[in-house]
Amino acid sequence: MSGFLPWWLAALALGAITVGYWIAVRRPLGVSGVLARFTRVREELEFDRGVAAVNRADPIALEAELLALTQEAFGTVGAPLAGATAPAAPEVGSGAGVMEPAVPAAEAGRACAPVPSLGAHLTFLGMLVVGGALAALLRGTWGAGLGEAFARHLTPGPAGLAALAGGGVLVGFGTAMCGGCSAGHGLTGAGRLMPGSLVSTGVYFAAAVAVAVALGWRLT
Repeated sequence: MSGFLPWWLAALALGAITVGYWIAVRRPLGVSGVLARFTRVREELEFDRGVAAVNRADPIALEAELLALTQEAFGTVGAPLAGATAPAAPEVGSGAGVMEPAVPAAEAGRACAPVPSLGAHLTFLGMLVVGGALAALLRGTWGAGLGEAFARHLTPGPAGLAALAGGGVLVGFGTAMCGGCSAGHGLTGAGRLMPGSLVSTGVYFAAAVAVAVALGWRLT
């Protein structure tokens, strides 16, 4: 196998992966949010332990404990405050106290699943690396570097690696600023027509085109 997939086939594959990911795990597809969890491993591990403890607890006992803590902090529900007087009864014919018609509840959609464990997200990131390696092996480009254009414009040595590292820092900074990456905004958010994702995706592509033109790259 050599070359790249046709653009339309790659688009269908990415769409299928995005939809399939939501169907399988009930979470929007994204990568930068997963990576961000590993910048605060200690807090995330503590969060996972707390979730596991809640899942192991008896639901009835947990509800009773939460109710007791709530009453301790805010008092008994419905109990009058100290020094408060009961509200006066509404006058007849005043219209006060008339019950409004009930508003029908909105139909509930399919809610997001809880955040996966840190181990599950580590597996997700690892499989991205494995998938890229398998693709390179199948295409016969394993160990071929980043291509002739990269070597010509940025050199394949330490200077090129430094450029990659600097680009990675800029990508991380931009991702943190806009709250997502090209996977979260470009695939999930844009597919749901979210305004912020549409703007972010447009900026991604505009910046990519501008950099490609500035470097003199031409697609063949």
